[in-house]
Amino acid sequence: MQEQLPIAIQVAVHEEISPILKRVAVEEVFHEVTWEQRRSLKHAHHDHLRFYIGTMNGVRVVVFRTGVGRLRATEIIRVFFEHFEPRLLISAGFGGALNPDLDIGDIVLVNDVLELQTGRCDWQGFVPSLNGQIKFRQGKLVTADHMVISGREKTGLGEAHNAIVVDMETSAVAAKCKKLNVPMIGVRAISDRANEDLPPQINSFFDNGEVRPGKIAKAIVSHPPTFVGLFKLAKHAWKAGEDLADFLEKFVVATANNLK
Repeated sequence: MQEQLPIAIQVAVHEEISPILKRVAVEEVFHEVTWEQRRSLKHAHHDHLRFYIGTMNGVRVVVFRTGVGRLRATEIIRVFFEHFEPRLLISAGFGGALNPDLDIGDIVLVNDVLELQTGRCDWQGFVPSLNGQIKFRQGKLVTADHMVISGREKTGLGEAHNAIVVDMETSAVAAKCKKLNVPMIGVRAISDRANEDLPPQINSFFDNGEVRPGKIAKAIVSHPPTFVGLFKLAKHAWKAGEDLADFLEKFVVATANNLK
């Protein structure tokens, strides 16, 4: 049975969903998916099949995470739509800046999406009328299959595609929303600046779409200077997560008003 809710909020990882859920009055955690749905997951983990239903600033929402990357997002979003019928989906989370004017915690509302690996654009989203209530930037997002870690690559992507932010899931979510004719809004909070290099080992820290602390510890032991870069990244992620959650708390109200 599908449940109709006004707004769905999709993110990728624990660090994104945790501050959001602190602002949601959760009434139910839905995880009664079928055995067949669990077996269908080739890339995502069954722990991602938890959908938090409640209210955020008086607006009914369902919040869930998919894990990192397009393949995991595709699998979890498919299962999600087999159980829920939102009037609107907000694909939210962290993003790497491709524009040097963007700083940590800045909010980007996406107005176009490009999937780098395929050149595909399945954007069918919109930006609601906010009447200057909330501060944000608008711009194009590119979805990559890996975390873009060098400042040079980030700057190059921005210039080549006239984009201002990069992530790893939005194009997959946009493709499914377009197929089902569900309006979508993309929201990204900047977690690393355009000119910043991230620790080179960072892409190896993920397993099943989640950051694995054991892999981080191993990298620090084998190369202690890694700790400095990771500590800085963790601080940035904390600020981006709090700023994203604060934005969404106001944004869902303005968005719900646009749905009336």
